[in-house]
Amino acid sequence: MYKDLSVYIHIPFCVKKCNYCDFVSAPPKPGQLKAYADALCEEIKLSAAYADNFNIKTVFIGGGTPSLYDSSVMVYILDTLKSTFENRRRGSYIPEELTVECNPGTLDKIKLSDYKRAGINRLSIGLQSADDKELKLLGRIHTYEDWEKSMKLARMCGFDNINTDIISGLFGQTVGSFEDTLKKALIYSPEHISVYSLIVEEGTPFYEKYNPESLSGEELDKWEEEDRLIYEMTNKVLSEYGYERYEISNYAKKGCESRHNMVYWRRGDYLGFGMSAASFIDGVRFANTDSFGEYTAAPYGSVKEKETLTLDEEMSESAFLALRTSYGISCGKFYDDFGKDIHDIYKDAIEKWTGNGMLIEKDGRIFCSEKGFNICNMIMADFIL
Repeated sequence: MYKDLSVYIHIPFCVKKCNYCDFVSAPPKPGQLKAYADALCEEIKLSAAYADNFNIKTVFIGGGTPSLYDSSVMVYILDTLKSTFENRRRGSYIPEELTVECNPGTLDKIKLSDYKRAGINRLSIGLQSADDKELKLLGRIHTYEDWEKSMKLARMCGFDNINTDIISGLFGQTVGSFEDTLKKALIYSPEHISVYSLIVEEGTPFYEKYNPESLSGEELDKWEEEDRLIYEMTNKVLSEYGYERYEISNYAKKGCESRHNMVYWRRGDYLGFGMSAASFIDGVRFANTDSFGEYTAAPYGSVKEKETLTLDEEMSESAFLALRTSYGISCGKFYDDFGKDIHDIYKDAIEKWTGNGMLIEKDGRIFCSEKGFNICNMIMADFIL
């Protein structure tokens, strides 16, 4: 029997790197777009042996800005993936969910129509903010109007499963300004909304301006309090509009949860293609190089990290990733996976957090209460062995 597999394909190019971004991405230099696509397809072809044991269920093409490529290149990449798995197995290749990340300003009707014909059935169109001043601060290339145009085009081309990303916690942002962004996004009723609290990463332009050392304690306290209030307001508003929070930062209409992301949170098998792409197969984690030169020279021989997790690491990861989701930890699955009763491993943590109402144990599951979700990172820390 084939095991389920998710595939992530990394496109490291963008029109302009955003001020908060620490991903492996940059504007392409002459000749890099073609060289990278060719290397990517070579890596995919050389992975054919995985087709003997795995059946691809979801594909996610992220970046960077995948929609920077001409649609013909996207079709070339997807056709390579399809033919590699079909030829090896002599069976069908029909992912349940095939997502492409897109930036407003890089989409048009022809590109979206080509996506649809290629089998892409889900889009992730980044908004980040409906305030053009905030978008400029973030270093985005688009305006809110550009995002509106992209949403209208996507609907016109038949896409009925769209995510939009929004960033909260910008310095100087208020509950009112963020609520305005949220409600402007809701005008177009995306099926899925991801709301990420800004993390100021070292090495980014934002870190130079907003790192903790450059702000006073009073400024930091105010910033954190405003972000907490925004988080509470977001839950309230999206619930009123029919969205369910199924993970710390992700909300969906019924049946529109990201199947691909759920694989990560449930520790399923996934295979990454491209620079810096990570994989997790049968308990072994490995990742490709983040060097363009190394990757294009040897796309299937550029793994820079490989790690086999210990039992304690696997149990910890299983527990804290599950606690990110509204479903939480399945006590039965934990026993099936590790041959241990979760109460024997995490007795103190479970008693501590169920005792104060932050965790709930019911019907064979352990999951965060509504209040617990608000401090989920603190709870998860107690599940690391």
